[in-house]
Amino acid sequence: MDAIKYFKEVKYMKELGIEPVLLLAQIINFAIIFFVLKKFLYKPLFSVINKRKREIEEGLTMARKIQEDEEKAKEKQEKLIAEAKKEARAIVEEAKKQAEQQKKQMLADAQKEVASMMEKAKAQAEAKLKAVEEEMRKQLVDLAALMAEKVLPDVLSDADHRKLIASQLKDLEKTMKKSVN
Repeated sequence: MDAIKYFKEVKYMKELGIEPVLLLAQIINFAIIFFVLKKFLYKPLFSVINKRKREIEEGLTMARKIQEDEEKAKEKQEKLIAEAKKEARAIVEEAKKQAEQQKKQMLADAQKEVASMMEKAKAQAEAKLKAVEEEMRKQLVDLAALMAEKVLPDVLSDADHRKLIASQLKDLEKTMKKSVN
């Protein structure tokens, strides 16, 4: 019965213009071409495509990793730059403080030196003043002695002259000290 059914179907196929033997040969040819293409073309082609796909995925993964590493490096660089700027500011501030301290020390040293020079100058001036006073005293004594010799040669003795001159010099000295102060 199956054979009758098969022949009826073949008859309808012939009426439609389809040759069953030719169709069967085309199906077998298609299967052979499919098998050959699958074996020799599709498998190597798909393996190459899959290999390329893996390489691309690895490349993308590596590119992402490199980009992440680059971002991390950039962040680290920015942190280092910020730290370097902070350290530079600290160094500048420290240098300013040291410069200020040196300035104060130099001013203090200069003031000490000026004070020392003033003391020396004052001491020299006082020494010169004493020398001038001493010289004036000597000249006054000589002058007073000369005047006394001429004015009072007969009235006072030589010892009295000296006592009188000494007392006059003491009075003169007291007067000079009062005028200097």
